[in-house]
Amino acid sequence: MERVQLDVELRDETGTGSARRLREQGLVPGVVYGRNQEPINLKLDATELADVTGGNAIIDLQVDGEEKTVMVKDVQKDVITDEYLHVDFHQIALDEPIVVEVPISLEGVAEGVKEGGVLQKTLRKVEVQCLPTEIPSDLKLNISELEVGESLHVGDLEAGEGIELTTSGDEVVVTVVAPTELDLDEDEDELEEDLVTEPEVIGEEPDEEGEEVEGEAEAETEEA
Repeated sequence: MERVQLDVELRDETGTGSARRLREQGLVPGVVYGRNQEPINLKLDATELADVTGGNAIIDLQVDGEEKTVMVKDVQKDVITDEYLHVDFHQIALDEPIVVEVPISLEGVAEGVKEGGVLQKTLRKVEVQCLPTEIPSDLKLNISELEVGESLHVGDLEAGEGIELTTSGDEVVVTVVAPTELDLDEDEDELEEDLVTEPEVIGEEPDEEGEEVEGEAEAETEEA
């Protein structure tokens, strides 16, 4: 498991205005929670924060002359500018298990895909419980033998010794489904029928009725 050191500073001011001023200086407001202590408000360089987010890195946080072992719990970013808005750290103990999310990596090419099927990945991460130093970077799942109509579940993952999967083993991770087939011949036949059908002329009577009217007219002439 990756382990990094991060230098931060305590911050006295809180609130929206203070946070905005920090971000204008290239800093990010943050808080450290956990381990039976009061939350610690801090600030850190946005560039350094980018180096420790996106995974389950163990961070040795240097704050006010003390070292605290933490992990990133939550990061808030601006949806438009992608700017860091706030970060929460959670203090941990290296000898106590924790629950974290770990990504799933697929290996191989499914047999069903080779036969024309479509691969659908419905679960990208699972929760595991283990010691912080034993957190895997990912969990691999071999899909080579997966046929059309078959699925693999969380229970098919091999977590390794000392790692417990806390996500339900029944949850589907990946499935190979048959492609949707369109009956093009039927559609073409319907299109041809539409093209050869004569359009109805508004105000024109059908032929049968026209013949009947003409016959009645001839009969009236003979009687006269």
